[in-house]
Amino acid sequence: MNRILFVCTGNTCRSPMAEGILRRLAEDHGLQHIEVRSAGVAAYDGAPVSGHAAAILKEKGFHETLTSSALTGDQLNWADVVLTMTSGHKQHTIQRFPLFVDKIYTLKEFVDDTQAAERIAELEELVAELHVKRALSQPVTEEESRRLRALERELPDYDIADPFGGSMKLYRQCADEIESSLIKLLGKLKQ
Repeated sequence: MNRILFVCTGNTCRSPMAEGILRRLAEDHGLQHIEVRSAGVAAYDGAPVSGHAAAILKEKGFHETLTSSALTGDQLNWADVVLTMTSGHKQHTIQRFPLFVDKIYTLKEFVDDTQAAERIAELEELVAELHVKRALSQPVTEEESRRLRALERELPDYDIADPFGGSMKLYRQCADEIESSLIKLLGKLKQ
């Protein structure tokens, strides 16, 4: 896993912070073979990173200038793994680019070392089965509905909240949350 693509909405806050912080961490840990990019599901090419995100990146030792990039199939093809900031970004990316489903995760999901991955897989399988049943006008059983609700309640929150328009404090909290996940990611990259 040498090429990592981070994805958020506008590619001006969360995913560029993840890109910049991971580049700096990889450099600090001697992982020069790691390539990192970011994109947004609703981004415009060339838009500047938000002022707060740029300031946070400088505070964290990353001084390059990043601009936004719209998510494309070429970017997904380039990446070994695609790490989104929310489950909504993950689902949107999978719906637009279903061929790449096997390499798309939320960042927090990818680095989670608990047993939640098994429950996520079960939930995704159940949701797919229920979509097929509904498409075929077959009834969903009460047991299936109960299991769906139970799985949804058991899952951790893998979303990283959007700080867009918020205070510098909110951006710092977001960056710290991203960085803690990136430190776990570094452990995986070193293996």
